[in-house]
Amino acid sequence: MKKVFGILVLVVLALPSFAQGVYDDFIYNRQAVTERKVIPWPYLREADVMFAKRVVRMIDVREKTNQPMAWPKNPLSIVLYNAVKEGKLIPYRDDSLATQMTIEEFLTLGTDTEYIEVPIDPNDPTFTQTDTIINEMIPELRINKFRVVEDWIFDKKHSQMYVRIISISPQYRVTLGGVDLGEQDLCVLKYHSNDGADLRHFLINFEVFNRQNDAARLTYDDWFEQRLFTSYIIKEANQQDMYIRQYAEFKDNGVSALLEGERIKQELFEKEHDLWEY
Repeated sequence: MKKVFGILVLVVLALPSFAQGVYDDFIYNRQAVTERKVIPWPYLREADVMFAKRVVRMIDVREKTNQPMAWPKNPLSIVLYNAVKEGKLIPYRDDSLATQMTIEEFLTLGTDTEYIEVPIDPNDPTFTQTDTIINEMIPELRINKFRVVEDWIFDKKHSQMYVRIISISPQYRVTLGGVDLGEQDLCVLKYHSNDGADLRHFLINFEVFNRQNDAARLTYDDWFEQRLFTSYIIKEANQQDMYIRQYAEFKDNGVSALLEGERIKQELFEKEHDLWEY
């Protein structure tokens, strides 16, 4: 009887640690994400395109809806930075996607050079020398936004509005000598291509946190294709090729620029409905 009681005590004591291991590590072999393949976009004929509009929007991972993109176990900033660093993704210089960036040039971006006066003589603090300190790029701290270029296309054959992402550009804060100089593109990454060397075929095997169900992980491809993010429009196609904030009426008024982006967003939302006849 004592032997049976001792075994029961050991089992009870072992339950908390076992349950915690199940929750953290999953006791089953999860292969759903690693084995996923990209679902190709449906074929679209030029003759069927009745309406098209190119817009540029900004995704901020600090917004509540977008916080899964900064999931500490798999933040998009680190995923993209390491992929380019290891040569798995091709970085481009601009939205034309015509000129590639070298890995060496890419690695120099995001570094911050500081110049510090260090005393040489402990007895004379005024006698110093200048030391140069290079702070390495920390993606999870320096990259909080992603600039997305996309096309809104109305297919008259299927009477449907499609949204096709063209490129995604991580944004990083530029600092010089500790002075913040604003944000700019780290690089431009092609979202989709026929040869498979693109973001879609890469992100299809990377998880993003699912708030509803730990057993049904989403991938970053799901995140962008299902448009689970929130964003604000910063540009629509125009003859001056200007961003909203570059117009005189919005240059010094950030709230008005955001409202103009919301107006463009609502206009695109209503476009599909307005093309119907009743």
